[in-house]
Amino acid sequence: MLTTAQADVLVSKHLGATPRAAHTRFVAYLMRQLAREFAADADLWEIVGLCHDLDFFETCENRSLHGLLTIQWLGDKIPAEAQSAIASHDHRTGVLADSLLADALKIADVIAIIDARLGRRQLRDANRNDPIAALRIELDDRPYLCEMLERYTKKHGLSVGSMIDIAAASPLPSR
Repeated sequence: MLTTAQADVLVSKHLGATPRAAHTRFVAYLMRQLAREFAADADLWEIVGLCHDLDFFETCENRSLHGLLTIQWLGDKIPAEAQSAIASHDHRTGVLADSLLADALKIADVIAIIDARLGRRQLRDANRNDPIAALRIELDDRPYLCEMLERYTKKHGLSVGSMIDIAAASPLPSR
């Protein structure tokens, strides 16, 4: 199986020193934290986070391939459940996965997108009372982000506030 160090090398190779690489590493951080929450394999979850956007630039003209090209590249270096999570993280592929790992990747990806879009301070501020309501106001042009976050956190008994706390505690930059 691919190691986290090998996955990070792939991030550098495919994404370089771009904001997409920073996003990917942040998703990996969030995945490791979520794995601890669910007593899951933290290394595997971090690897999934690191690999989920490897094909981002190669599939920019056709997002229905986003994630699918990555799993072709990785082949059997990651387990089938990890392949499924990566393949299904972008709805445009049409791939559906109903596993905890796949849902966690969607949660981590959405939190990372929101964090980059709003900034860490605004994300923390949204967490004061009703984070979903606050985020809906801030993200009125992308309501699907709040819908996804709410759906998958509820499904797995997580609070949106706890996810914001995890993101806010990250040593990684939000932009």
